[in-house]
Amino acid sequence: MDWESDEDETYTAYHEAGHAIVGCALGAQIDRVSLSQASAYDDLEDDLPNRFGDCLVNWGRVDPNQVWQQQRELLTILAGPIAEWVYRAEDADEIDVATWHLDWQQAEQCVRQMHAQREMQNRIMRDAISRLKRLIANPPVWPAIAALADELSIGDAIDGERVAELVRFWWRRSGY
Repeated sequence: MDWESDEDETYTAYHEAGHAIVGCALGAQIDRVSLSQASAYDDLEDDLPNRFGDCLVNWGRVDPNQVWQQQRELLTILAGPIAEWVYRAEDADEIDVATWHLDWQQAEQCVRQMHAQREMQNRIMRDAISRLKRLIANPPVWPAIAALADELSIGDAIDGERVAELVRFWWRRSGY
């Protein structure tokens, strides 16, 4: 039995569940979230993990230049890596930028649209990460992420309605 690939699949499940749950909670329609075989991506870069997941986030008709929309997108982009980080119980100061480089590239692009000054971009990124660490590690977000990660581990793609059901269930259960 290949324990490493099972572990990677679990990490990926939490990662994709983070994107989906936070995006849905912030008002996005999640079209689909799934885990996929990494074989199609194995030749891209040797230093990347051999795992791949997919979360299709649909914001609908929005103004991409509106600050609130940029913030929602940034939080949703970073929610995947932060959910995986929380699941791994990593050291508070160690976030694996290399493993999640595609997410970081998207987040940096989003932050550049929010502010031109590099110092402010760094501050926005730090604040978003700090906020997500607190939100994701606690109810209702964490149990919703864990429930979706469990469902993803079964292997089937999850549709947006199921993601929305999990958000509603865990938010109600937590008194929201």
